[in-house]
Order: sequence, then structure tokens, then C-alpha cells
Amino acid sequence: MQQEFPIRVMADGNFSNSLTPLLAELEMWVNFQALKADWYGDEDFILLFDFTLVRTLEKNDLSKMPIVNEESVQNAANERRWVVESGYAYVYDSHRLVTTALIAVDDLLKGGAGIEQAIKARLLAVANAVGALYELQELS
Repeated sequence: MQQEFPIRVMADGNFSNSLTPLLAELEMWVNFQALKADWYGDEDFILLFDFTLVRTLEKNDLSKMPIVNEESVQNAANERRWVVESGYAYVYDSHRLVTTALIAVDDLLKGGAGIEQAIKARLLAVANAVGALYELQELS
């Protein structure tokens, strides 16, 4: 049985399957950054992230999106507001230590070069914002 990484990177259905190798590379990279920063040192306290690449944030009605999954939505104590920044949005469920994040890429595609680095910067921005709540070492 294959074990999932604590930080997952996927794309919504509006992207081609040819993106799969990049998603796998980004997932391995960000998990390695967390490993280097000792984010996985305490097995009872591991932050989980579900990153989804989307075309734009504007096309995603964040008020109607499930927070993490049906279980979270049904539990009123887990209701959270989305934090929306330029190029990404996320919601953090402190009870389950799970962050759901959307990473917009259309603006990066229009810019051309450096798309992968810009996506990495957005992944780190979300992870570090949540990690700072627990005074975890910043990922770089």
C-alpha cells in the first residue's frame, strides 16, 4: 500500500493530464522542504495540505466550496473563512490540522517564464502562513 504525502498537489479538471509529472515534482519538492525544516518531527502533530492548481480564483466561488470534505462542512465548529491573497486562497481547519488551498496559474501563464518557481512561491506562502501559527521553521 502506498502512503500519501502530508502535502498533496493536484490540479482541477480544467487541466490536461500532461501536467501530472509537474504535479508530482511539486508535491515531492514541497514535502522535502517540510522534511528539511523538521515539520514531520512529531508524528502526532503533522499539518496536512491539499493544494489544487486552478485557472483563476475568480472562477471558483469560495463561499460554496467544501472546506475540506463533507465531514468538515457538517461540523459547525470547523466552519472557516477563506484567506484570499493575490494568486492563491486557502482555508485552515485547526481541529484536523488540514489546509485546503487553491493556487491560480492563469496569471503566471500569461507572464511566461518562471511559472514553476512562481507556483512554488505560492505553495510556500500558504504553507508558511499556516506553519507560522505553530512557530514552525519557514520553508524555503
